[in-house]
Amino acid sequence: MKSIKRIALVSAISASLVAVMGGAANASMPADTGSTYVAYEGPGFTGQTQVIDRCGTTNLRYRGSYKWFGSGQSGRMHNEINNRGPVHFTLPTNGNAKQGTGVGWKSIFVVC
Repeated sequence: MKSIKRIALVSAISASLVAVMGGAANASMPADTGSTYVAYEGPGFTGQTQVIDRCGTTNLRYRGSYKWFGSGQSGRMHNEINNRGPVHFTLPTNGNAKQGTGVGWKSIFVVC
């Protein structure tokens, strides 16, 4: 009887360790997407940059020009912060895009 309890306890501990280790592995995985949006401060891809390569919502600090490198995820562009309002443009999942002049977009939602 004692050995059955010990086996059950060892099994429970093993299952807990597997769950914890699996959660830790997932928690340490980067949230980057593969797709990247680069916002430039000035026109013609000049000035300071903001590089966005994470899933979800990001407000844009710069809107002078941009480059998009699509690698599996799309980017939904909004003219308001925090992705409020309608989607005004969707950047492609597997294609690049760029514009050397200013944009009205104030936030991006990278779909993952």
